[in-house]
Amino acid sequence: MKFRTVLAAVVLVTVASTASTCKSSSSKSSPKPSGTSHSAAPATAGKNSESSTSPSTSTPSGLGSGTLIVGKDIQPGTYKALASSFLGYWEREKDASGNVDSILANDNVNQGDQAVVTIAATDYAFKSSGFSGWVPASGPSLTGGKLGSGTLIVGKDIQPGTYKATATGINGYWARMKDTSGGVESILANDNVNSGEQAVVTISPSDAAFKSTGFTEWTKVS
Repeated sequence: MKFRTVLAAVVLVTVASTASTCKSSSSKSSPKPSGTSHSAAPATAGKNSESSTSPSTSTPSGLGSGTLIVGKDIQPGTYKALASSFLGYWEREKDASGNVDSILANDNVNQGDQAVVTIAATDYAFKSSGFSGWVPASGPSLTGGKLGSGTLIVGKDIQPGTYKATATGINGYWARMKDTSGGVESILANDNVNSGEQAVVTISPSDAAFKSTGFTEWTKVS
């Protein structure tokens, strides 16, 4: 089940996390500590920077919060934004009934982290709160080259290769994504890592995005 409110989404992911403790790929759900009923999703290729500079502090101009009707208020495509409040929340909707079943995909994003989502032409609406303006994913990087938490677009925010990081939260979570639609089926592989332990992951050139939370910055090994 998917829950519309941020608080409810946090409850859901606690339940969903029990399904993703194994370390195989494809069928895992996303148990990120901040809470989400789905793992996030796709990407757009482009320029990359792998320095450890701080992310941009300027607020990008783009589409704001609230419920936007697809094809009228927002066009189908892949968008990105930085969470500007304690916890940003977004959801793709198949109708305007307001029922939980109308949610196609959703996610919670920690303050300062980047969210990336692909809105389909068949979606009815896109709803979000707690983000800076949503801008096309093909635009300039919002992360400033920082390989930290959130969703990083492969080929733009992070380059393919093998990376390592240490879990700093109660547990760290990472996922390689084949797209950015936000569904569980978007996950190629994922893992939970205990606090203080090191994670190592190889990101493929064919991956759309890399998502993580609860880690130090990722350092490229090879």
